[in-house]
Order: sequence, then structure tokens, then C-alpha cells
Amino acid sequence: MATEFPIPQDDGRFIDPIVDGMQSDEEDNPSVFEIFNDTGPSDVEELPDGSAIVRLDDKILGPGDSPDFYENLAESLNIADLEGVAVKYLDLIEKDKEAREGRDKQYEEGLKRTGLGNDAPGGAQFTGASKVVHPVMAEACVDFSARAIKELFPVDGPVKTKIIGEVTDEKVMRAERKRDYMNWQLTEQIEEYRDELEQLLTQQPLGGSQYLKMWYDDQKRRPCAEFVPIDNVYLPFAAANFYTASRVTEVNDITQEEFELRVSRKLYCDVEIYRTSMEPEESKPQKANNKIEGKTSQAENIDGIRRVYHIYTWLELDDDTFSKGERAPYILMIDETTRDVVGLYRNWEDGDDAMSKLDWLVEFKFIPWRGAYAIGLPHLIGGLSAALTGTLRALLDSAHINNAPTMLKLKGAKISGQSISIEPTQVSEIEGAPGVDDIRKIAMPVPFNPPSVVLFQLLGWVTAAAKGVVTTAEEKIADINSNAPVGTTQALIEQGAAVFSAIHARIHNSQARVLKILNRLNRWYFDEQRMGEVVKDLGVEKEDFNRESDVIPVSDPHIFAETQRYAQIQALAARAQANPDLYNRLAVEKRILKQLKMPDINEVLPDPANVKEMNSALENVAMTLGKPVGAFPQQDHLAHIQMHLSYLQDPLYGANPIMAKVFIPNCLEHLKQHLALWYLNQVDSYASVALQRPFNVMKEQSLPGQADQLLAAVGQHVHQDTQAQLGPIAQVIQQAMAAIQQLSGGPQMDPATQAFVQTSMAETQRRAAKDQAEIQIKTVQLQQENQEFMLGEQIDMAKNTENNLTQERIKSAELTKDAASLQHEQFKTAIDAQNAIQATLNQQMQQPTLGAPNV
Repeated sequence: MATEFPIPQDDGRFIDPIVDGMQSDEEDNPSVFEIFNDTGPSDVEELPDGSAIVRLDDKILGPGDSPDFYENLAESLNIADLEGVAVKYLDLIEKDKEAREGRDKQYEEGLKRTGLGNDAPGGAQFTGASKVVHPVMAEACVDFSARAIKELFPVDGPVKTKIIGEVTDEKVMRAERKRDYMNWQLTEQIEEYRDELEQLLTQQPLGGSQYLKMWYDDQKRRPCAEFVPIDNVYLPFAAANFYTASRVTEVNDITQEEFELRVSRKLYCDVEIYRTSMEPEESKPQKANNKIEGKTSQAENIDGIRRVYHIYTWLELDDDTFSKGERAPYILMIDETTRDVVGLYRNWEDGDDAMSKLDWLVEFKFIPWRGAYAIGLPHLIGGLSAALTGTLRALLDSAHINNAPTMLKLKGAKISGQSISIEPTQVSEIEGAPGVDDIRKIAMPVPFNPPSVVLFQLLGWVTAAAKGVVTTAEEKIADINSNAPVGTTQALIEQGAAVFSAIHARIHNSQARVLKILNRLNRWYFDEQRMGEVVKDLGVEKEDFNRESDVIPVSDPHIFAETQRYAQIQALAARAQANPDLYNRLAVEKRILKQLKMPDINEVLPDPANVKEMNSALENVAMTLGKPVGAFPQQDHLAHIQMHLSYLQDPLYGANPIMAKVFIPNCLEHLKQHLALWYLNQVDSYASVALQRPFNVMKEQSLPGQADQLLAAVGQHVHQDTQAQLGPIAQVIQQAMAAIQQLSGGPQMDPATQAFVQTSMAETQRRAAKDQAEIQIKTVQLQQENQEFMLGEQIDMAKNTENNLTQERIKSAELTKDAASLQHEQFKTAIDAQNAIQATLNQQMQQPTLGAPNV
């Protein structure tokens, strides 16, 4: 039968309001249980139709909300002033180019040292000299790019969530929506993003610093990404940092078609367009890269390529009504062909009183050095790469020369000169001068030294030194014993990859800057973007992108290799096995499977906490089938408990042996949840009545001392309710726990099966005893046979000894002519010895053998 509840859940009992010590008036103590929702001061603009626009303080507006702020100032400012600005900055750009010529030469040298363009410097100049290049530079670039892109851009996307401050459901849902949307953008919408990022990562070791640009394309209706090499970015000589430089010049070499397209989209001013006849001058790294790609510049500028400078700088414009002559960040665009300003834009957000400069270019540094430019492999191992190439070419040239058909001919020798090309395995005849019978008397092969062993050893040493700069310790992991402590492996990985780990942390920070730019573009242009139906189902809104701190790169700056992750997972599994009570075993197992890249983890390891609310009847069926269920605060807990106990005590359902083994443990766990939530609801009910306002006991918050006193008084009333309403439940729970113990004891056998098992065990024991007795008998027989054999050996030894002694005596008797007496003595001695041995054998046979069984 179902358990009866004598007192209803809402019995009307309450605690009198507390006046002394804790005032119930909200005005006297508003901060005890209130949640403030203050939006701060605002400006209200009434519209003619009776509506109003409310502008909160610090409201940031994008181009869609404030088009006048983001307009092209080049169309409204004085032309003479713009011409003066253009002349000034074109002169500054020439000086910046001259200041970094050495930098471009280093980058060019690095590209040549890869050997991909067949123009690496050095080597001998004779015909057939080797032009091979050691691959250490190219190998380092490819290896770095492969490792970095794997961490920065996994298959599921490069974005994850991170909640700063108090974690609420609203924050989590907003961050997850943004994460899914931005992952879709970077993997599908911005289709060129991964390709541009990989180009950047392959060039980063060579250039030291490389750049990635993000912007919004009105025609494509989506954000765009582009790799900008370092030779297309100019910094002032005095710049100490890329982000704090007084000006940053980006070189844009675009076709005539692209230039006209930008004019039509109002990015550039509507100026008279002149077609250029000459291509812009290429930088030294660009020329070296063209050789690698196999490209040759055109004799005529067919595509009309022209150069436009985008200068991110600071200006003081008196005519700007927003900056009002103050120093502010701007983007200045100058056409090199016409020397005109084609674009001038404010580079801060409308509403930002601090006028903070906006980032559009993100720097990816390899190894920082003193100054604005980072250093790369040409600076670190450029000399070693040249030495490796020179050593390798010297070895190959030495082998080539040593095998070359080089000869010396005696001057004045009168022979008929002939040039004969002899193929392998061919026999050819030549004519010789009169009296010459040996060609070796006329010509001699030039003796060259073979390839040097010392040079070959030096090649190996220099290779190891060059690879040690940006290598990892993964190749050493295979040499470690499998039983070595996890900490040893982890320490070896981190020590061997110290350089790479620091570089990885820097590119992680750069990726975070890219996500901030993308977040800003979404905040500005979200309503204008083209997106599919699947993305619309995410429920993303423009307001979700008002925050930038809730999404970060999925890469971990502390982890830079799969080997390190496997070592950490191994350590986690070992600690969880050693201390199972301290770890969430489900979470540990999911981490292991996720690291092993197992698909559909939630299908093979369902999370019990991830359950949906259902009625009590469905919960009973779910618990019977072994599926997870959960209790929720707003449910009628006493009604649920009564329904579950009725099902539990029914012999056809919960008490049925075929269901009880699965249902009862799940039911007890579920009852525990309902009891705990019923207790919290009772406490909240009494406390709210006493305060005459909602207490909200389920919210984690700090409370004053009076609140603790109130909860102590409430606890006494809840205890009375528990005894009155839930008392009968305790007996049912005890019976259910006893049933679990009985079920866990194992299945019971029927009497016939039990008798058969006992008979089989008795027969097995009888056969085992018989086998043991037979083994003992055979052991005794072997012992007796061994004793008889040993006695026989003793008799034979005695006979041989006496025979030898008798022979010696016979010889002595023959010398003394006393053979007859010696023969008699021999016969007598043999008889006595035989009698003595027979007596000894009879005596041993008469003694009983120890340990022999009675058969």
C-alpha cells in the first residue's frame, strides 16, 4: 500500500515576523536579500510619433547606428589640407622603407636558405657543382606550422567559452551561442580564414613577425581575413612596439578592378581613376617568393596593379567635430599613383570618450627582441643553415670530383688525339703513337681526396645544433621506460620544448586579439550578415556581442603538443585510480575519451546530471529501464515521493525481482533528491513568512548573523514537519535497502541443482584423493628402485677393487714364485667380500621404509 501523509504539505504553520534585530522594512536594510538592477543615468530622446530612444551612458554605437561618425572624412575636409597630409606621409613612408631595408634582406635570405627557389647562395662554381640545400630551414617552418595550426584551429573550431565573474545560466547560454556562431564563422562563413592563417604560420619563422587583417566586406556580407607579410608593413624607426607605434603603414597592391570596386562601394573617394602602366616595385622578399612559386612579373601591367597605403596613425584635425582638434586615431588611405588621399576614417568607436585605437591588424610574433620587429629563424640559425648547406655541398662535390674522369697528359707526347665516349661494359680501341705500348705512360688520372670523414661528422653536429633551437622532446619519449613516472615524461616534454611553448603562448594571445576584432565586427554588422537556417536556429542576437571576454581561443597556452596532453591524461587517470573518492569518475573518463578523439562520447557515457523534467510515472519507467532522472525545485516533492513508493511496493513492478535489481537503487537515489529539495522548500517557506518577503534559500549568497539565527529557528519547525509527514518513509527506505543487499548476494539455486552440484563436488574430491594416493605409491616404488640401484653399484665397485688388488698380487707372486698361495688368498677374499655385502643388503631390506603408505 502507498504511504499515507497525515499532514498536508501546506499546513499553514508559520513563524511570526522578526522585527527586533532584523528589520523587514526594505528601506532600512535594502542590501540583505535584494538584487539591484540599476541601469544608471540615461539620455531620453522623444520622437515625433510619441516614442522615445533611451541612450544609456557609455553606449557604444556601430556604423549602422551612427553612419555619420564612420563616414569617409576625405569627402568633406579641405582638399588642400588633405594634399599636405598626403605629401607628409608619403615622405615618411619612404623613410620607413629605407630604415627597414636590412630587415627585408634578412627575410629574403631566409627564403633563399629554404632551397625552394633553387637560388641559395654559396657553393662551388665549376661545371657539375652541387646546388643542393640543407632542408633544416624549410623543415623547421613546415614543422612549426603543422604543430601550431593543429592547436589554433582544431576540427570543431577555434573558439571556446570562458565566464569571468559569477557564473549564471544567462551568461553561460550567451557565451555558448557566441561560441557556436563564431566557430561557424571561422570554419564555414570566412572560408579563407584557415588558408590565410596557415600561410601566416609558415612564414612566421622566416619573417619573425607576420600579420593577419580582419575587416567586413559589404558586398560579401561577411567578415574577411587576409595574411599580410611583414615586408608589406612599415613601422617608424623609433617604434618600440607594433601596437603603440605612432603610425603603421600597410601596403595594398590591388588590381584596377578592385580599386574601382572600392570606389563604387564608397570605401575610397570618387576620384578620377588613372590606369597605371608599371607594376609597383616589389620588395626583396616578394622577389624571392616569386622564384619559389615560379612566377615572373609581367612586362606590361595587364591587371593594372596599383599601390594604396593604409596608414593607421594619429592626427589632430581641427575640422573634425568629434575629436575637436585633439590627437586621435585615424586610418589614412593614400593612392601612390595619384598621391591623393582616397580615404580618411575615425579609428575609434562612437561613444568611446577615451578614443581608444581600434585594431585591424594583429601581429603574430615568433621570438620578441629589442624593438618592434621580432626575430625569426634567419636570425637564429641563418649562419648554421649556411654552414650546413656549404658542408653538404662540399661533401657531394668531393664525391663527384673523386669519381670524375679528370686526367693529366704529358706535354709533347705524339699520339693521335681521339675523343671517345665509352659506355659501361663497352670495349673500345684507340690508336697510339709509335713505340707507345702503355697508355699510362702518356696520361694519368688526377688524384683527388675522397669525402672527408671529419666533414661528415661535423655535418651531423651542426644539424643537431640547428634543430635544437625550435625542436621538441617528442623524439626522446620513445626511449623512456613505459614504467617511468608520469611526472618524468611531463618534465622532459616541457624542458625539451621550452622555446616552442613560449612561441605557442604568443600566437595564442594573437588569436585572442583576432577573436576580439571578429566580436566587434559582429556587434557592428550582425543584422547585415548572410547566414544559413542552421545558424539562425542558434538564437544568436546582436546584443550577445556586447561582451568580448566570454569567448577565447580553444588553444591552451600551457599545452603545445599531443604528447603533453596524453601525459596529463595519464597522470589524471593514475591519480583518479589512486584516490577514487576525490575525483568525478565520469568526468575523468570523458576527458580520456575526448583526448583519444572518440566520437559520440555522450552516447556511450551519458551524463546523469543532464536530465529533463518529467512526471512521476515517466520517472518510474525511466528508473526501471536504468535511465537517469532528476528532481527539480518547483515539483510537488511529496506527491512524487508517494508515487515512487507506491511503485516500489507493488509486487508486479518495483518489488518484482526482474525489475527490483535495477529500479530500487535508482529509486533510492531519486528519493534522496526529492527529500533534499523538499527540505529546502520548507526552509524557504518558513523564512519567507518570517521576513514577509522571499528569502530565496537556494541562492548562494553571504548573509548577516541574524539570518543564521532565523534559519536555526526555522530548522526546528522543519524538523517537526519531517517527523509528521515523512516518518513512514524511513521504514520503506530501510526495507528497500535490505532488498538491495539481498539481491546483491547472487542468484539462489533450486534444491535439485544444489544437490547435483554437491554430488559433483564430492565425486571430484574422491577422485582427487585417489590420484593423491597413487602418486604416493609411485613415489615409494621409485625410492625403492633407486636404493636397489645404488646397492648394485656399490657391489660392482667392490668387485672391481678386489680384482685390481688380486691382479697386482698375482704379478707379485709370479716374481716371488708364490702364485698358488696368492690364488688361494684371492678366492678366499672374494668369498668374504660377497658374504659381507649380502649381509648388509639383508639387513637394509628388513628395516621398514619411512613414510610408505599401507596399500
